[in-house]
Amino acid sequence: MMAYHFIAIASVYSRGIRMGWHYAEENRLDKAKIQYFLDAFKAKCGEQVLGIHKIVTHSKDWASVIEKDSFFQDVIAIDKIDEFINYVAMDKELLAYDVAKFMLSIVPMTHLKLQKMLYLTYADFLVKTGKKLFGENIVTYKYGPVIEEVFHKFRTYGSTPIDLQEDARYALSTDQKIITPSFMKIIVSEHGVLAAENVLETIDRYASLSAYDLVEITHAKNGPWDRIYRLGRNSIISDKVIKNYHYLVQNKAHIFLQKQNLL
Repeated sequence: MMAYHFIAIASVYSRGIRMGWHYAEENRLDKAKIQYFLDAFKAKCGEQVLGIHKIVTHSKDWASVIEKDSFFQDVIAIDKIDEFINYVAMDKELLAYDVAKFMLSIVPMTHLKLQKMLYLTYADFLVKTGKKLFGENIVTYKYGPVIEEVFHKFRTYGSTPIDLQEDARYALSTDQKIITPSFMKIIVSEHGVLAAENVLETIDRYASLSAYDLVEITHAKNGPWDRIYRLGRNSIISDKVIKNYHYLVQNKAHIFLQKQNLL
């Protein structure tokens, strides 16, 4: 018996794994089914690159594929088209935690400073593009804007710098440069290179400042945090408020950086 296999592999960077849509037939592959898969994938996932493989084994089972070529050893095989596409599409949704991990992989910082950096990169991106960098809400805490999902992941660090080392098993080597999974998650997200450039600009501009310098900047009078904050309430700062009043934070940052001779 001979079995024909079609395998489409996508890297899911947020989880550090490879997933593959596996389709096999004993006689010949149905070209219409493969084309349906490719069209459905493109419609939901855009131009994300797939690794396409066709091999012949003695069985339709996935185990025969691994037996034939160890390249497929760590691939999680899925035979349902919708399930595979939904998994890959979810990876395009950028989370604040993804951005936080990327920032921390470049510059270790305290949790307080991380929260201000996340706010600044989100607000700058929103003002420049009209688009959300990530989907989580930004709320008002005593010391400034906070993304609560990130707050709960890193709160145990207190005032100690977070030195996050991403798992090297999931790093990609390109021309001897290490590309971290969190960076790749940003690159393959909806806004891709534009999002990555925005985050890098934030790091370049503010990384040398202390957490309390950034608190001072994000507390700009009549800025988004100042307008919404009420003692004892963790109120959401809407995108509309950020769009309308973030310029006051930017103005204060510009003046602050000038005084610090950082511009």
